[in-house]
Amino acid sequence: MSSSSPDLKKLSLQEIYRQQVETLRREMQEEREMTLQKCHAELQRNNRNPNIYIDLARCHKSGGDHEEAIRVLQRGFRICLPSLCLYRSYIDLLNECNRTREAIAAAREATLAFPDDVGMKLKEALLLPILYDTPEEVEYYRARFTDGLRKIRDEISLDTPGARQSALSAIETHTNFYLAYQGRDDRELQIQYGGLVYQIMAANYPQWIAPLRMPPTRGKLRVGYCSSCFLVHSVSKSHVAWLQEHNQEQVLIYSYYAGTRTDFITEEVRTISSSFRHFPNDFDQMARAIRADNLHILIFLDVGMHPMMTQLAAMRLAPVQCATWGHPVTTGLRNVDYFLSSAIMEPENAQDHYSEKLICLPGIGVYYREPVIPTMLLNLTRKDFQLRDDAVVYLCSQSIFKYLPDHDDVFAQIAKRVPNAQFVFLTMNTKVNSDFQKRLDRAFSAVGLNASDYCRFLPKYLSLFDYWNLYLVSDVYLDGIGWSGCNSTFDAVACNLPIVTIPGRFLRGRHSYALLTQLGMVETIATDKAEYVEIAVHLGRDSQLRLNLVQRMISARPYLYADVRCIQALEDFFRQVADERGREDEGDSMKTH
Repeated sequence: MSSSSPDLKKLSLQEIYRQQVETLRREMQEEREMTLQKCHAELQRNNRNPNIYIDLARCHKSGGDHEEAIRVLQRGFRICLPSLCLYRSYIDLLNECNRTREAIAAAREATLAFPDDVGMKLKEALLLPILYDTPEEVEYYRARFTDGLRKIRDEISLDTPGARQSALSAIETHTNFYLAYQGRDDRELQIQYGGLVYQIMAANYPQWIAPLRMPPTRGKLRVGYCSSCFLVHSVSKSHVAWLQEHNQEQVLIYSYYAGTRTDFITEEVRTISSSFRHFPNDFDQMARAIRADNLHILIFLDVGMHPMMTQLAAMRLAPVQCATWGHPVTTGLRNVDYFLSSAIMEPENAQDHYSEKLICLPGIGVYYREPVIPTMLLNLTRKDFQLRDDAVVYLCSQSIFKYLPDHDDVFAQIAKRVPNAQFVFLTMNTKVNSDFQKRLDRAFSAVGLNASDYCRFLPKYLSLFDYWNLYLVSDVYLDGIGWSGCNSTFDAVACNLPIVTIPGRFLRGRHSYALLTQLGMVETIATDKAEYVEIAVHLGRDSQLRLNLVQRMISARPYLYADVRCIQALEDFFRQVADERGREDEGDSMKTH
Protein backbone atom coordinates (compact mmCIF):
# COMPACT_ATOMS: atom_id res chain seq x y z
CA MET A 1 0.00 0.00 0.00
CA SER A 2 1.42 3.38 -1.00
CA SER A 3 2.04 6.19 1.46
CA SER A 4 -0.83 8.11 -0.12
CA SER A 5 -3.47 5.54 0.92
CA PRO A 6 -4.53 7.37 4.12
CA ASP A 7 -5.26 10.47 2.03
CA LEU A 8 -7.33 8.41 -0.39
CA LYS A 9 -9.26 6.98 2.53
CA LYS A 10 -9.77 10.49 3.87
CA LEU A 11 -11.12 11.63 0.51
CA SER A 12 -13.41 8.62 0.34
CA LEU A 13 -14.96 9.35 3.74
CA GLN A 14 -15.32 13.01 2.87
CA GLU A 15 -16.95 12.14 -0.43
CA ILE A 16 -19.46 9.81 1.25
CA TYR A 17 -20.46 12.62 3.58
CA ARG A 18 -20.71 15.15 0.74
CA GLN A 19 -22.86 12.78 -1.26
CA GLN A 20 -25.22 12.34 1.68
CA VAL A 21 -25.56 16.10 2.05
CA GLU A 22 -26.10 16.54 -1.67
CA THR A 23 -28.71 13.78 -1.72
CA LEU A 24 -30.61 15.48 1.10
CA ARG A 25 -30.41 18.84 -0.67
CA ARG A 26 -31.69 17.31 -3.92
CA GLU A 27 -34.57 15.57 -2.13
CA MET A 28 -35.58 18.83 -0.47
CA GLN A 29 -35.47 20.61 -3.83
CA GLU A 30 -37.61 17.93 -5.47
CA GLU A 31 -40.13 18.12 -2.63
CA ARG A 32 -40.22 21.91 -2.96
CA GLU A 33 -40.84 21.69 -6.72
CA MET A 34 -43.66 19.19 -6.18
CA THR A 35 -45.26 21.51 -3.62
CA LEU A 36 -44.97 24.44 -6.02
CA GLN A 37 -46.69 22.45 -8.78
CA LYS A 38 -49.43 21.35 -6.40
CA CYS A 39 -50.05 24.91 -5.18
CA HIS A 40 -50.24 26.32 -8.71
CA ALA A 41 -52.66 23.56 -9.71
CA GLU A 42 -54.88 24.33 -6.72
CA LEU A 43 -54.83 28.03 -7.58
CA GLN A 44 -56.21 27.16 -11.00
CA ARG A 45 -59.17 25.50 -9.30
CA ASN A 46 -59.73 28.05 -6.52
CA ASN A 47 -57.66 31.21 -6.37
CA ARG A 48 -59.56 32.62 -3.38
CA ASN A 49 -58.25 30.17 -0.78
CA PRO A 50 -55.71 32.06 1.39
CA ASN A 51 -54.09 28.84 2.62
CA ILE A 52 -52.79 28.10 -0.88
CA TYR A 53 -50.97 31.44 -1.01
CA ILE A 54 -49.53 30.75 2.45
CA ASP A 55 -48.24 27.31 1.39
CA LEU A 56 -46.84 28.72 -1.85
CA ALA A 57 -45.06 31.55 -0.04
CA ARG A 58 -43.65 29.11 2.52
CA CYS A 59 -42.27 27.03 -0.31
CA HIS A 60 -40.53 30.01 -1.95
CA LYS A 61 -39.13 31.07 1.41
CA SER A 62 -37.68 27.62 2.08
CA GLY A 63 -35.86 27.93 -1.25
CA GLY A 64 -34.39 31.27 -0.18
CA ASP A 65 -36.58 33.46 -2.39
CA HIS A 66 -38.12 35.73 0.23
CA GLU A 67 -39.04 38.44 -2.28
CA GLU A 68 -41.18 36.06 -4.31
CA ALA A 69 -42.75 34.77 -1.10
CA ILE A 70 -43.77 38.34 -0.22
CA ARG A 71 -45.18 38.91 -3.71
CA VAL A 72 -47.24 35.71 -3.44
CA LEU A 73 -48.85 36.84 -0.18
CA GLN A 74 -49.51 40.31 -1.58
CA ARG A 75 -51.27 38.67 -4.51
CA GLY A 76 -53.35 36.70 -2.02
CA PHE A 77 -54.46 39.95 -0.36
CA ARG A 78 -55.65 41.33 -3.68
CA ILE A 79 -57.73 38.25 -4.51
CA CYS A 80 -58.91 36.73 -1.21
CA LEU A 81 -61.36 38.03 1.34
CA PRO A 82 -59.70 39.50 4.47
CA SER A 83 -57.95 36.62 6.29
CA LEU A 84 -56.24 36.60 9.67
CA CYS A 85 -54.00 33.67 8.75
CA LEU A 86 -52.89 35.49 5.58
CA TYR A 87 -52.10 38.61 7.62
CA ARG A 88 -50.13 36.60 10.16
CA SER A 89 -48.03 34.90 7.50
CA TYR A 90 -47.38 38.19 5.72
CA ILE A 91 -46.41 40.05 8.91
CA ASP A 92 -44.11 37.25 10.08
CA LEU A 93 -42.42 37.09 6.67
CA LEU A 94 -41.88 40.84 6.53
CA ASN A 95 -40.42 40.77 10.03
CA GLU A 96 -38.15 37.84 9.13
CA CYS A 97 -36.84 40.00 6.28
CA ASN A 98 -36.25 42.86 8.75
CA ARG A 99 -38.93 44.99 7.08
CA THR A 100 -40.28 45.86 10.52
CA ARG A 101 -42.07 49.10 9.70
CA GLU A 102 -43.96 47.41 6.87
CA ALA A 103 -44.83 44.54 9.22
CA ILE A 104 -46.15 46.96 11.82
CA ALA A 105 -48.21 48.77 9.17
CA ALA A 106 -49.70 45.45 8.03
CA ALA A 107 -50.48 44.52 11.64
CA ARG A 108 -52.17 47.88 12.18
CA GLU A 109 -54.26 47.29 9.06
CA ALA A 110 -55.19 43.83 10.36
CA THR A 111 -56.34 45.24 13.70
CA LEU A 112 -58.76 47.49 11.80
CA ALA A 113 -60.07 44.55 9.78
CA PHE A 114 -60.28 42.29 12.87
CA PRO A 115 -60.75 44.65 15.86
CA ASP A 116 -61.57 41.85 18.32
CA ASP A 117 -58.38 39.84 17.70
CA VAL A 118 -56.07 40.36 20.70
CA GLY A 119 -53.25 38.44 19.02
CA MET A 120 -53.00 40.97 16.20
CA LYS A 121 -53.05 43.86 18.69
CA LEU A 122 -50.22 42.19 20.62
CA LYS A 123 -48.25 41.63 17.42
CA GLU A 124 -48.68 45.24 16.32
CA ALA A 125 -47.68 46.58 19.75
CA LEU A 126 -44.62 44.40 20.41
CA LEU A 127 -43.01 43.79 17.01
CA LEU A 128 -39.23 44.27 17.10
CA PRO A 129 -36.60 44.26 14.35
CA ILE A 130 -34.26 41.34 13.89
CA LEU A 131 -31.41 43.74 13.13
CA TYR A 132 -31.08 47.42 14.04
CA ASP A 133 -29.63 50.02 11.71
CA THR A 134 -28.49 52.58 14.30
CA PRO A 135 -28.29 52.94 18.10
CA GLU A 136 -31.13 55.49 17.83
CA GLU A 137 -33.32 52.84 16.22
CA VAL A 138 -32.76 50.57 19.22
CA GLU A 139 -34.02 53.33 21.51
CA TYR A 140 -37.02 54.02 19.28
CA TYR A 141 -38.19 50.41 19.22
CA ARG A 142 -37.56 49.95 22.92
CA ALA A 143 -39.73 52.95 23.74
CA ARG A 144 -42.36 51.72 21.29
CA PHE A 145 -42.34 48.24 22.89
CA THR A 146 -42.65 49.76 26.37
CA ASP A 147 -45.61 51.92 25.38
CA GLY A 148 -47.25 49.08 23.45
CA LEU A 149 -46.97 46.67 26.35
CA ARG A 150 -48.45 49.21 28.75
CA LYS A 151 -51.34 49.84 26.37
CA ILE A 152 -52.07 46.13 25.96
CA ARG A 153 -52.02 45.59 29.73
CA ASP A 154 -54.36 48.56 30.30
CA GLU A 155 -56.84 47.52 27.63
CA ILE A 156 -56.90 43.74 28.02
CA SER A 157 -60.33 42.35 28.85
CA LEU A 158 -60.89 39.00 30.54
CA ASP A 159 -64.52 39.50 31.54
CA THR A 160 -66.14 36.99 29.20
CA PRO A 161 -65.24 33.46 28.01
CA GLY A 162 -64.70 34.83 24.51
CA ALA A 163 -62.37 37.56 25.73
CA ARG A 164 -60.40 35.13 27.85
CA GLN A 165 -59.98 32.74 24.92
CA SER A 166 -58.92 35.54 22.59
CA ALA A 167 -56.27 36.71 25.06
CA LEU A 168 -55.06 33.14 25.51
CA SER A 169 -54.76 32.68 21.75
CA ALA A 170 -52.67 35.88 21.60
CA ILE A 171 -49.95 34.69 23.97
CA GLU A 172 -49.93 31.22 22.37
CA THR A 173 -48.03 32.70 19.42
CA HIS A 174 -45.83 35.34 21.06
CA THR A 175 -42.47 35.48 22.82
CA ASN A 176 -40.25 38.42 23.72
CA PHE A 177 -37.30 36.63 22.12
CA TYR A 178 -35.80 39.62 20.29
CA LEU A 179 -36.16 42.02 23.23
CA ALA A 180 -33.02 40.71 24.92
CA TYR A 181 -30.94 41.47 21.82
CA GLN A 182 -31.25 45.22 22.41
CA GLY A 183 -28.51 44.91 25.03
CA ARG A 184 -30.46 46.56 27.83
CA ASP A 185 -31.67 45.53 31.30
CA ASP A 186 -34.95 43.76 30.56
CA ARG A 187 -36.02 42.91 34.10
CA GLU A 188 -38.87 45.42 34.40
CA LEU A 189 -40.25 44.81 30.92
CA GLN A 190 -40.09 41.05 31.47
CA ILE A 191 -41.94 41.44 34.78
CA GLN A 192 -44.63 43.50 33.04
CA TYR A 193 -45.04 40.96 30.26
CA GLY A 194 -44.88 38.11 32.79
CA GLY A 195 -47.67 39.78 34.74
CA LEU A 196 -49.79 39.97 31.59
CA VAL A 197 -49.21 36.28 30.83
CA TYR A 198 -50.01 35.32 34.42
CA GLN A 199 -53.20 37.37 34.34
CA ILE A 200 -54.36 35.66 31.14
CA MET A 201 -53.36 32.15 32.23
CA ALA A 202 -54.93 32.55 35.66
CA ALA A 203 -58.21 33.66 34.07
CA ASN A 204 -58.25 30.62 31.79
CA TYR A 205 -56.76 28.03 34.17
CA PRO A 206 -57.58 29.07 37.75
CA GLN A 207 -57.10 25.45 38.88
CA TRP A 208 -53.35 25.64 38.16
CA ILE A 209 -52.26 28.79 39.98
CA ALA A 210 -52.66 27.85 43.64
CA PRO A 211 -49.49 27.09 45.69
CA LEU A 212 -48.60 23.41 46.06
CA ARG A 213 -47.39 21.62 49.16
CA MET A 214 -44.02 19.95 48.99
CA PRO A 215 -44.42 16.14 48.88
CA PRO A 216 -42.47 14.14 51.50
CA THR A 217 -38.77 14.44 50.74
CA ARG A 218 -37.58 11.12 52.14
CA GLY A 219 -36.00 8.97 49.44
CA LYS A 220 -35.49 10.06 45.86
CA LEU A 221 -36.54 13.52 44.72
CA ARG A 222 -38.80 13.77 41.68
CA VAL A 223 -37.22 16.47 39.49
CA GLY A 224 -38.87 17.58 36.27
CA TYR A 225 -37.12 19.11 33.27
CA CYS A 226 -39.31 20.91 30.74
CA SER A 227 -38.00 22.13 27.38
CA SER A 228 -39.01 23.01 23.84
CA CYS A 229 -35.50 22.04 22.69
CA PHE A 230 -34.96 18.34 23.44
CA LEU A 231 -33.33 17.82 20.04
CA VAL A 232 -30.08 18.91 18.36
CA HIS A 233 -30.14 22.51 19.58
CA SER A 234 -27.91 24.89 21.50
CA VAL A 235 -30.06 24.48 24.65
CA SER A 236 -29.60 20.71 24.67
CA LYS A 237 -25.88 21.04 23.97
CA SER A 238 -25.42 23.19 27.05
CA HIS A 239 -27.91 21.67 29.49
CA VAL A 240 -28.96 18.10 28.69
CA ALA A 241 -25.94 16.77 30.57
CA TRP A 242 -27.63 17.94 33.77
CA LEU A 243 -30.13 15.16 33.17
CA GLN A 244 -27.51 12.66 32.02
CA GLU A 245 -25.19 13.10 34.97
CA HIS A 246 -27.65 13.08 37.87
CA ASN A 247 -27.15 10.48 40.58
CA GLN A 248 -30.19 8.32 39.93
CA GLU A 249 -29.94 6.94 43.44
CA GLN A 250 -30.90 10.42 44.60
CA VAL A 251 -32.96 11.89 41.76
CA LEU A 252 -35.76 10.57 39.56
CA ILE A 253 -35.83 12.48 36.26
CA TYR A 254 -39.16 13.45 34.70
CA SER A 255 -38.82 15.02 31.25
CA TYR A 256 -41.43 17.05 29.38
CA TYR A 257 -40.90 17.97 25.74
CA ALA A 258 -42.95 20.78 24.19
CA GLY A 259 -41.29 20.82 20.75
CA THR A 260 -42.49 19.19 17.55
CA ARG A 261 -39.44 17.71 15.83
CA THR A 262 -37.56 14.73 17.25
CA ASP A 263 -34.10 13.29 16.66
CA PHE A 264 -31.48 11.21 18.46
CA ILE A 265 -31.24 13.76 21.30
CA THR A 266 -34.96 13.35 21.94
CA GLU A 267 -34.46 9.60 22.19
CA GLU A 268 -31.48 10.04 24.48
CA VAL A 269 -33.55 12.20 26.84
CA ARG A 270 -36.29 9.59 26.73
CA THR A 271 -33.80 6.86 27.63
CA ILE A 272 -32.25 8.62 30.62
CA SER A 273 -35.60 9.74 32.08
CA SER A 274 -37.71 7.83 34.57
CA SER A 275 -40.67 9.33 32.74
CA PHE A 276 -40.72 11.10 29.37
CA ARG A 277 -43.75 13.00 28.09
CA HIS A 278 -44.00 14.56 24.64
CA PHE A 279 -46.94 16.88 24.05
CA PRO A 280 -46.10 19.09 21.03
CA ASN A 281 -48.13 22.31 21.15
CA ASP A 282 -50.58 20.86 23.69
CA PHE A 283 -50.50 23.02 26.80
CA ASP A 284 -53.44 21.34 28.53
CA GLN A 285 -52.02 17.81 28.34
CA MET A 286 -48.55 18.97 29.34
CA ALA A 287 -49.79 20.90 32.38
CA ARG A 288 -52.00 18.03 33.51
CA ALA A 289 -49.13 15.55 33.15
CA ILE A 290 -46.73 17.70 35.17
CA ARG A 291 -49.28 18.24 37.93
CA ALA A 292 -50.13 14.52 38.04
CA ASP A 293 -46.48 13.54 38.52
CA ASN A 294 -46.44 15.29 41.92
CA LEU A 295 -42.92 16.68 41.46
CA HIS A 296 -40.73 18.16 44.13
CA ILE A 297 -38.96 20.54 41.72
CA LEU A 298 -39.57 21.60 38.12
CA ILE A 299 -36.91 23.23 35.89
CA PHE A 300 -37.73 25.11 32.70
CA LEU A 301 -34.65 25.01 30.49
CA ASP A 302 -35.63 27.62 27.90
CA VAL A 303 -38.38 30.05 28.85
CA GLY A 304 -38.57 32.64 26.09
CA MET A 305 -37.77 30.39 23.15
CA HIS A 306 -41.29 28.99 22.62
CA PRO A 307 -44.63 30.53 23.70
CA MET A 308 -45.80 27.36 25.43
CA MET A 309 -42.81 27.42 27.77
CA THR A 310 -43.82 30.87 29.03
CA GLN A 311 -47.39 29.69 29.52
CA LEU A 312 -46.29 26.63 31.51
CA ALA A 313 -43.85 28.61 33.65
CA ALA A 314 -46.60 31.11 34.47
CA MET A 315 -48.56 28.34 36.22
CA ARG A 316 -47.83 26.64 39.54
CA LEU A 317 -47.16 23.07 38.43
CA ALA A 318 -44.65 22.09 41.14
CA PRO A 319 -43.94 23.39 44.68
CA VAL A 320 -40.57 24.78 43.54
CA GLN A 321 -40.02 26.02 39.99
CA CYS A 322 -36.74 27.12 38.40
CA ALA A 323 -35.54 28.59 35.12
CA THR A 324 -32.07 28.57 33.63
CA TRP A 325 -30.13 30.14 30.80
CA GLY A 326 -31.29 28.19 27.77
CA HIS A 327 -32.52 31.70 27.02
CA PRO A 328 -30.28 33.82 29.26
CA VAL A 329 -32.67 36.47 30.55
CA THR A 330 -35.03 36.62 33.53
CA THR A 331 -38.49 35.18 32.92
CA GLY A 332 -40.28 37.93 34.85
CA LEU A 333 -42.80 35.31 36.02
CA ARG A 334 -44.05 35.26 39.60
CA ASN A 335 -44.27 31.45 39.70
CA VAL A 336 -40.63 30.91 38.77
CA ASP A 337 -38.86 30.89 42.13
CA TYR A 338 -35.17 30.46 41.20
CA PHE A 339 -32.85 31.15 38.27
CA LEU A 340 -29.99 28.64 37.97
CA SER A 341 -26.85 30.25 36.62
CA SER A 342 -23.04 30.21 36.79
CA ALA A 343 -20.80 31.62 39.49
CA ILE A 344 -18.26 32.84 36.91
CA MET A 345 -20.69 34.16 34.32
CA GLU A 346 -22.68 36.46 36.57
CA PRO A 347 -21.48 40.01 37.45
CA GLU A 348 -21.40 41.25 41.04
CA ASN A 349 -24.81 42.94 40.84
CA ALA A 350 -26.42 40.00 39.06
CA GLN A 351 -29.42 39.60 41.37
CA ASP A 352 -30.61 43.04 40.22
CA HIS A 353 -31.25 41.55 36.77
CA TYR A 354 -33.65 38.82 37.90
CA SER A 355 -37.18 38.59 39.23
CA GLU A 356 -36.24 35.10 40.49
CA LYS A 357 -33.81 34.34 43.31
CA LEU A 358 -30.45 33.78 41.66
CA ILE A 359 -28.59 30.51 42.34
CA CYS A 360 -25.02 30.43 41.04
CA LEU A 361 -23.59 26.96 40.44
CA PRO A 362 -19.81 26.43 40.60
CA GLY A 363 -17.65 27.30 37.61
CA ILE A 364 -19.45 27.66 34.30
CA GLY A 365 -22.50 25.99 35.83
CA VAL A 366 -22.94 23.25 33.23
CA TYR A 367 -21.43 19.84 32.55
CA TYR A 368 -20.33 20.18 28.93
CA ARG A 369 -18.85 17.22 27.09
CA GLU A 370 -15.91 18.02 24.83
CA PRO A 371 -17.02 17.96 21.18
CA VAL A 372 -15.33 15.20 19.21
CA ILE A 373 -14.08 16.95 16.08
CA PRO A 374 -13.74 14.40 13.21
CA THR A 375 -10.68 16.02 11.68
CA MET A 376 -10.14 13.18 9.21
CA LEU A 377 -13.42 14.15 7.54
CA LEU A 378 -12.77 17.89 7.58
CA ASN A 379 -10.48 18.52 4.64
CA LEU A 380 -12.11 21.57 3.07
CA THR A 381 -9.69 24.40 2.44
CA ARG A 382 -10.10 28.14 2.67
CA LYS A 383 -10.76 28.19 -1.04
CA ASP A 384 -13.92 26.13 -0.46
CA PHE A 385 -15.20 28.94 1.77
CA GLN A 386 -13.96 31.64 -0.66
CA LEU A 387 -11.38 32.80 1.85
CA ARG A 388 -7.90 33.97 0.94
CA ASP A 389 -4.97 31.72 1.79
CA ASP A 390 -2.89 34.69 2.94
CA ALA A 391 -5.65 36.22 5.10
CA VAL A 392 -5.84 36.42 8.86
CA VAL A 393 -9.32 34.95 9.19
CA TYR A 394 -11.38 36.31 12.06
CA LEU A 395 -14.42 34.09 12.67
CA CYS A 396 -17.55 35.97 13.82
CA SER A 397 -20.01 33.09 14.10
CA GLN A 398 -22.74 34.56 16.29
CA SER A 399 -26.26 34.94 14.94
CA ILE A 400 -26.49 38.24 13.07
CA PHE A 401 -29.13 39.65 15.43
CA LYS A 402 -26.58 39.55 18.26
CA TYR A 403 -24.51 42.28 16.59
CA LEU A 404 -25.57 45.78 17.64
CA PRO A 405 -24.65 48.81 15.50
CA ASP A 406 -22.76 50.32 18.46
CA HIS A 407 -19.89 47.89 17.82
CA ASP A 408 -19.54 47.77 14.00
CA ASP A 409 -16.51 50.05 14.29
CA VAL A 410 -14.55 47.23 15.97
CA PHE A 411 -14.22 45.30 12.71
CA ALA A 412 -13.13 48.37 10.77
CA GLN A 413 -10.55 49.31 13.40
CA ILE A 414 -9.04 45.81 13.30
CA ALA A 415 -8.96 45.85 9.48
CA LYS A 416 -7.21 49.23 9.52
CA ARG A 417 -4.32 47.68 11.46
CA VAL A 418 -4.37 44.17 9.98
CA PRO A 419 -4.53 44.83 6.21
CA ASN A 420 -4.88 41.14 5.32
CA ALA A 421 -7.78 40.61 7.76
CA GLN A 422 -10.87 38.75 6.58
CA PHE A 423 -14.01 38.57 8.75
CA VAL A 424 -16.45 35.68 8.35
CA PHE A 425 -20.10 36.16 9.33
CA LEU A 426 -22.93 33.62 9.24
CA THR A 427 -26.11 35.17 7.84
CA MET A 428 -29.82 34.41 8.22
CA ASN A 429 -31.24 35.34 4.82
CA THR A 430 -30.39 37.67 1.96
CA LYS A 431 -32.55 40.50 3.32
CA VAL A 432 -31.04 40.60 6.81
CA ASN A 433 -27.63 40.06 5.26
CA SER A 434 -28.10 43.11 3.02
CA ASP A 435 -29.05 45.29 6.00
CA PHE A 436 -26.00 44.12 7.94
CA GLN A 437 -23.72 44.74 4.97
CA LYS A 438 -24.97 48.33 4.75
CA ARG A 439 -24.05 48.87 8.38
CA LEU A 440 -20.58 47.44 7.85
CA ASP A 441 -20.14 49.57 4.71
CA ARG A 442 -20.70 52.69 6.84
CA ALA A 443 -18.28 51.56 9.53
CA PHE A 444 -15.51 50.68 7.08
CA SER A 445 -16.06 53.82 4.98
CA ALA A 446 -15.54 55.90 8.13
CA VAL A 447 -11.90 54.71 8.23
CA GLY A 448 -11.37 54.84 4.49
CA LEU A 449 -11.89 51.13 3.75
CA ASN A 450 -14.31 49.04 1.70
CA ALA A 451 -16.14 46.42 3.75
CA SER A 452 -16.39 44.12 0.72
CA ASP A 453 -12.59 43.76 0.74
CA TYR A 454 -12.65 42.35 4.27
CA CYS A 455 -16.01 40.73 5.00
CA ARG A 456 -17.24 37.32 3.86
CA PHE A 457 -20.80 36.11 4.44
CA LEU A 458 -21.69 32.42 4.66
CA PRO A 459 -25.05 30.73 5.27
CA LYS A 460 -25.94 30.39 8.93
CA TYR A 461 -27.12 26.82 8.50
CA LEU A 462 -23.92 25.13 7.42
CA SER A 463 -23.81 21.39 7.91
CA LEU A 464 -22.14 20.44 11.19
CA PHE A 465 -19.02 19.16 9.47
CA ASP A 466 -18.68 22.28 7.31
CA TYR A 467 -19.24 24.41 10.40
CA TRP A 468 -16.40 22.68 12.24
CA ASN A 469 -14.27 22.82 9.11
CA LEU A 470 -14.73 26.58 9.01
CA TYR A 471 -13.39 26.81 12.56
CA LEU A 472 -10.33 24.77 11.57
CA VAL A 473 -9.39 27.08 8.69
CA SER A 474 -9.86 30.26 10.77
CA ASP A 475 -7.19 32.03 12.84
CA VAL A 476 -9.04 33.93 15.57
CA TYR A 477 -12.53 33.68 17.07
CA LEU A 478 -14.02 37.13 17.72
CA ASP A 479 -16.69 36.82 20.36
CA GLY A 480 -19.81 38.95 20.16
CA ILE A 481 -19.86 42.13 22.23
CA GLY A 482 -22.91 42.35 24.49
CA TRP A 483 -24.14 38.86 23.57
CA SER A 484 -21.40 36.29 23.92
CA GLY A 485 -21.00 32.90 22.31
CA CYS A 486 -21.59 29.78 24.38
CA ASN A 487 -21.75 26.60 22.30
CA SER A 488 -19.79 28.36 19.56
CA THR A 489 -17.07 29.20 22.09
CA PHE A 490 -16.95 25.60 23.32
CA ASP A 491 -16.50 24.65 19.65
CA ALA A 492 -13.72 27.22 19.25
CA VAL A 493 -11.85 25.68 22.18
CA ALA A 494 -12.31 22.18 20.76
CA CYS A 495 -11.08 23.37 17.34
CA ASN A 496 -7.99 25.09 18.80
CA LEU A 497 -9.04 28.62 17.92
CA PRO A 498 -7.81 31.57 20.04
CA ILE A 499 -10.72 33.58 21.48
CA VAL A 500 -11.10 37.33 22.01
CA THR A 501 -13.90 38.47 24.29
CA ILE A 502 -15.08 41.28 26.52
CA PRO A 503 -17.46 40.59 29.43
CA GLY A 504 -20.80 42.34 29.11
CA ARG A 505 -23.16 43.74 31.75
CA PHE A 506 -25.41 40.68 31.81
CA LEU A 507 -25.15 36.89 31.83
CA ARG A 508 -25.81 36.77 28.09
CA GLY A 509 -22.65 38.77 27.43
CA ARG A 510 -20.31 36.77 29.68
CA HIS A 511 -20.31 33.14 28.47
CA SER A 512 -16.91 33.28 26.74
CA TYR A 513 -15.47 35.28 29.63
CA ALA A 514 -16.45 32.44 31.96
CA LEU A 515 -15.05 29.73 29.69
CA LEU A 516 -11.70 31.50 29.32
CA THR A 517 -11.58 32.19 33.06
CA GLN A 518 -12.12 28.52 33.84
CA LEU A 519 -9.40 27.64 31.31
CA GLY A 520 -7.06 30.10 33.03
CA MET A 521 -6.54 32.05 29.79
CA VAL A 522 -7.53 35.53 30.86
CA GLU A 523 -5.05 37.48 28.72
CA THR A 524 -7.43 37.51 25.74
CA ILE A 525 -10.27 38.92 27.89
CA ALA A 526 -10.55 42.64 27.20
CA THR A 527 -11.73 45.27 29.66
CA ASP A 528 -13.12 47.62 27.00
CA LYS A 529 -13.55 47.92 23.24
CA ALA A 530 -10.17 49.54 22.71
CA GLU A 531 -8.41 46.63 24.39
CA TYR A 532 -10.63 44.16 22.48
CA VAL A 533 -9.31 45.65 19.23
CA GLU A 534 -5.75 45.65 20.56
CA ILE A 535 -5.87 41.95 21.48
CA ALA A 536 -7.45 41.02 18.15
CA VAL A 537 -4.81 42.97 16.24
CA HIS A 538 -1.97 41.43 18.26
CA LEU A 539 -3.29 37.92 17.61
CA GLY A 540 -3.71 38.69 13.92
CA ARG A 541 -0.16 39.90 13.53
CA ASP A 542 1.58 37.26 15.64
CA SER A 543 1.09 33.66 14.49
CA GLN A 544 3.48 32.37 17.17
CA LEU A 545 1.35 33.97 19.87
CA ARG A 546 -1.69 32.19 18.42
CA LEU A 547 0.18 28.89 18.47
CA ASN A 548 1.27 29.40 22.08
CA LEU A 549 -2.31 30.12 23.15
CA VAL A 550 -3.58 27.02 21.36
CA GLN A 551 -1.01 24.82 23.09
CA ARG A 552 -2.06 26.20 26.47
CA MET A 553 -5.70 25.77 25.58
CA ILE A 554 -5.17 22.11 24.75
CA SER A 555 -3.46 21.53 28.10
CA ALA A 556 -6.23 23.34 30.00
CA ARG A 557 -9.22 21.59 28.40
CA PRO A 558 -9.71 19.12 31.28
CA TYR A 559 -10.55 22.11 33.51
CA LEU A 560 -13.38 23.17 31.19
CA TYR A 561 -15.17 20.12 29.87
CA ALA A 562 -17.12 17.60 31.94
CA ASP A 563 -16.89 19.64 35.16
CA VAL A 564 -18.86 17.55 37.63
CA ARG A 565 -18.96 20.18 40.39
CA CYS A 566 -22.13 21.78 39.05
CA ILE A 567 -24.03 18.46 39.16
CA GLN A 568 -23.27 17.91 42.81
CA ALA A 569 -24.12 21.53 43.63
CA LEU A 570 -27.37 21.22 41.69
CA GLU A 571 -28.40 18.11 43.61
CA ASP A 572 -27.42 19.73 46.91
CA PHE A 573 -29.63 22.70 45.98
CA PHE A 574 -32.53 20.39 45.12
CA ARG A 575 -32.31 18.63 48.47
CA GLN A 576 -31.87 21.85 50.44
CA VAL A 577 -34.75 23.75 48.85
CA ALA A 578 -37.09 20.74 48.97
CA ASP A 579 -36.37 20.16 52.67
CA GLU A 580 -36.75 23.87 53.48
CA ARG A 581 -40.02 24.11 51.63
CA GLY A 582 -41.25 20.93 53.30
CA ARG A 583 -40.53 22.37 56.74
CA GLU A 584 -42.30 25.62 55.81
CA ASP A 585 -45.38 23.67 54.73
CA GLU A 586 -45.37 21.72 57.97
CA GLY A 587 -45.10 24.96 59.95
CA ASP A 588 -47.98 26.51 58.03
CA SER A 589 -50.06 23.39 58.62
CA MET A 590 -49.43 23.54 62.37
CA LYS A 591 -50.44 27.22 62.46
CA THR A 592 -53.76 26.50 60.78
CA HIS A 593 -54.53 23.87 63.42
